Amino acid sequence: MMHKDIISYLKSYSDDLKMSNKLIVGAFLDFNNINIQHNELIFDCIKGNNIDIIKEFTNLILRKNGKYDLEDLTELFETTIPSSDVITNGAVYTPKYIKEFIVSDAINSLIGKCLNTVIIADIACGTGAFLQTAAERLKKETQKTYAEIFAENIYGLDISSYTIDRAKILLTLLAVSNGEDHITFNFNLHVGNALEYDWKKSNSNFGGFDAVIGNPPYVRAKNISEESRKLMQNWKVTRSGNPDLYIPFFEIGLENLKRNGYLGFITVNTFKRSVNARNLREYFKDNKLSVSIIDFGSQQIFGNKSTYTCIVSVTKSKSDIVNYVKGSPDEIKNKMLKPSNGIKYKLLDSNRGWLLNKTDILENIEKIENKGISLGDKYTIKNGLATLSNDVFIFKPVGEDDKYYYHQNGKLHKIEKGICRDIIKPNRLKSEEEIPFLKEKIIFPYQASNNQLSLFETGKGKLNVFDEDYFQDSFPNAYEYLKHNQSQLLNRDKGKPTKYKWFEFGRTQAINDFGKKLLFPYMSGQPYFVYTNQEDLLLYAGYAIFCQSERELKILKRILESSVFWYYIKNTSKPYSGNFYALAKNYVKDFSICELTKGEENFLLSNESIKERNEFLIDKYEISI
Repeated sequence: MMHKDIISYLKSYSDDLKMSNKLIVGAFLDFNNINIQHNELIFDCIKGNNIDIIKEFTNLILRKNGKYDLEDLTELFETTIPSSDVITNGAVYTPKYIKEFIVSDAINSLIGKCLNTVIIADIACGTGAFLQTAAERLKKETQKTYAEIFAENIYGLDISSYTIDRAKILLTLLAVSNGEDHITFNFNLHVGNALEYDWKKSNSNFGGFDAVIGNPPYVRAKNISEESRKLMQNWKVTRSGNPDLYIPFFEIGLENLKRNGYLGFITVNTFKRSVNARNLREYFKDNKLSVSIIDFGSQQIFGNKSTYTCIVSVTKSKSDIVNYVKGSPDEIKNKMLKPSNGIKYKLLDSNRGWLLNKTDILENIEKIENKGISLGDKYTIKNGLATLSNDVFIFKPVGEDDKYYYHQNGKLHKIEKGICRDIIKPNRLKSEEEIPFLKEKIIFPYQASNNQLSLFETGKGKLNVFDEDYFQDSFPNAYEYLKHNQSQLLNRDKGKPTKYKWFEFGRTQAINDFGKKLLFPYMSGQPYFVYTNQEDLLLYAGYAIFCQSERELKILKRILESSVFWYYIKNTSKPYSGNFYALAKNYVKDFSICELTKGEENFLLSNESIKERNEFLIDKYEISI
């Protein structure tokens, strides 16, 4: 990885593509003593270079990095993009060992074909990193010139013209570095949106690719442009729900493959279970595609990007199974990957999400999910409040008197007690004893719609946001405090038109949730379910399971804090770094609650050791762990 000081230096030029290209390419030529004699593209790129600035940047690379090869140049191209594209582009730097593994897998899948004539494509090629790796491998295997490989064997497509320009520069430098300093090269690199691009229009002889490789753009659904959102409706895998942008690239790649062609992507591993990838799983299953997955779990592949990934390879040959293995970066680098497990499609539920694991684990999971009524059917599971500006609405009082809580935020504010409610953050909570110390106050500008109810009586009717005049007259200090933060509150949805008043919460979820409950976090390294009988206690940044029976909740707490539940979560949920796992409703709702006799309930509620309770529940669920 390039040193952060080098990246930081270049980012000051990221919105000036011409200048950043001059620096990146000029320093590469200078550092490696490459003298361009003929190539017009590189001449044009470095034309008018300031030698002093180039030397300054070259020396920075020498001091901080010590080397500057094509891999380093690729990283700089992919990490210095215009600020306007950071969210919507979805581009990241893919480590060399991942690219080499996917390209090698693709080449190995083409055994029996003449490699001199194969066509390998990246349909979201960015600055050409995968194409560079493919070109290097094809040259090694075929002894063709890079000029011939560029013209005959590799194709690329990207939505941004500047990334295609950079891809041409990268491939040209690859050739030039190996002694091929031609005036021009013929590239099959195109600018276009993969969601609608017709390859036959760019090449009348197009008969499909032998392999499609790459890292499809990971753009969250909320950041996808309106144009792309409409185009996604043209693809089976993204016609419903709220899918992320990487999902249709599987179908697009496969539709443009030759019979028995190969597709290899590094992508997010959440597609196995996420709701928005349900259609993609069904597409694989309905077409009985041969799918192989190397899952990196919670291990980070993309440096400081908090993205959890897997390598997915697919061929259009028919198969009844999905091959799955948990792998690590070191196993990929050292070519010591464990054998995969073959899991039959008929055992996979595309609607609920794929459970991919060893047969004995899958059998245990099936038992756990069918031992009783599922948690989601038996109890109400709710998310916490979403004010979209917690630092304004939520505070820990530094003092109080009969009428006011005192809130230190820049200056000391007096907030009327009558508008405040207790709230807690389950993400920080581990035991019932912590509740009094971790409780905070939230400014709560809502009242019951039924005038016969008290101002904040919940659970008995809909709550309505205050009328602004009423708010100002009844709680002038709280109103003035929020008014002081009005600009922040108005910008909660990034300036988009909103349907809510400036002083109400950004979302209406959970404002009327009321009752005894178990509080639990978004994610955890072990199960924490904390009981509270404070029925009007609100929550944020976490979840709650509601039930009016204290006894039932305390029995449930013992089950959910058991080794059985945690075994289930570790094998079905989304992993995070630090051995943390997601506890979102989608991951806990299918855990079944076993039927218990009164005696068994009493045993769980007793002060027996955790070990004895775990052994009892393992036997009760009839599993072996």
